[in-house]
Amino acid sequence: MFAFSLTFLAVTLLLPQATGGKAAPALGAYLHSLEPSFVAYILSFFVITSWWSTHHRLFSCIVRYDGTLVRLNSFFLLMISVTPFLVSLLFAYSARGFEAGSESARFSVVLYAGIQALGGADLLAIWRHATEGRRLASPRLTDAWVRATERRQVVVLGVFLASIGVAFVSPLAAELVWIVAVFGLGRHLWKPKPAPAP
Repeated sequence: MFAFSLTFLAVTLLLPQATGGKAAPALGAYLHSLEPSFVAYILSFFVITSWWSTHHRLFSCIVRYDGTLVRLNSFFLLMISVTPFLVSLLFAYSARGFEAGSESARFSVVLYAGIQALGGADLLAIWRHATEGRRLASPRLTDAWVRATERRQVVVLGVFLASIGVAFVSPLAAELVWIVAVFGLGRHLWKPKPAPAP
């Protein structure tokens, strides 16, 4: 699912086409017009790979599964699979919408952040369900590591929730919040010390 979503992201970058008997736009001008799209594409690429890294890290500590875990994980994968569509919305409304503060631009950012927040909340639920009483997680995990991992998930969730509020002031600023989360906090949030061996 992660590989599919990452591949489909590239499909959202459309090539210039001739329309209505007119020639395709000049390549330089067209690439310049795609600048916001490339920013959204690169950002979403790192958002998805960060989710993949977090998902992989959490499940490396889970040694059993039950029906609840399967349902929670399926919902998380749904959030990942819809991300390319959300990126398409950002492409469509980011070029001049952010500058104008249009409602469509704002809504596209709020929708993107909201879906990412749902994904973050779901991963947090997965972790809590698996580690409560070591229900599904390795008994070798220390309480300190479990709590530290949960705090990281809470911070990620908080970043996306905060960006929703920021989007009502400035959609562009909300995207900058995501950039800070992915690149500024990335080492701390998504590259913790290794967990004890399961």
